[in-house]
Amino acid sequence: MTRDHDGPLAEGFAILLGRPLEDFEQDATYAVVHSGDDAADELFRRSFDVGVLARGEIVHPPYPSFPVLGDLLVGWAPDPPLWSIDLGRSFVRAGDPGDGAEIGLPELDTGMTGAEIGRVLAERGWRPKRLRRAYPEIEFRVHTDGTLVGAMRAATGTMGTIGHTGPVPGVEPEWERALAALPAELRDHLSVFCRDENSVRSSGAFYLGAEDPGLLRPAPVVAAWHYGESQAWTAVVRLEAGEWPGAGE
Repeated sequence: MTRDHDGPLAEGFAILLGRPLEDFEQDATYAVVHSGDDAADELFRRSFDVGVLARGEIVHPPYPSFPVLGDLLVGWAPDPPLWSIDLGRSFVRAGDPGDGAEIGLPELDTGMTGAEIGRVLAERGWRPKRLRRAYPEIEFRVHTDGTLVGAMRAATGTMGTIGHTGPVPGVEPEWERALAALPAELRDHLSVFCRDENSVRSSGAFYLGAEDPGLLRPAPVVAAWHYGESQAWTAVVRLEAGEWPGAGE
């Protein structure tokens, strides 16, 4: 199934979201963010070109200018290799208040965009490893077109050809029933994102609905998933003009 199946996709997304797509605010920006335990620690443990951060680059798989990214994403979401990541609008915050100030970067206590961090590293000549001492957390911003459909496509890996075929075991019964009305390929693909909490320990995603999975910045959650035993998560959020300052909205 390819991306020309907008009708079934819209129906599938409406099933997951509990209402038709046209019922959502059309003028808002819809963003996708992804985070995982120790992702920031692993990122800043490595050496990389801080100029890529400072310039706020959008990097595309397989991330030749920022190769560490592939290692951080693969394994925690069903389709992360398809994601382009907006490093400039990704967001990093110190683990606890005061941890940023301890390393000479108090701005990190309230959070900084990737571009802001890149500029600090470049201007001060700091190595990325210095930031690990603040026990940071990170939200990677997935590059999308800002629409709800674009965000849902990215979050569910339906930007292009759908790769999964065949029935999916361990799907939550309510979602198994709800998705049954969809074409088989799309039903099976979206079922991967609706597995039960026991099954998702091995693969797939557990659907949280509109529950906040642990955002570093407040925003209305439209849809969210966690992976494994909640070690990583992805969320679709709605942003109004002026929200998430510095994020380019």
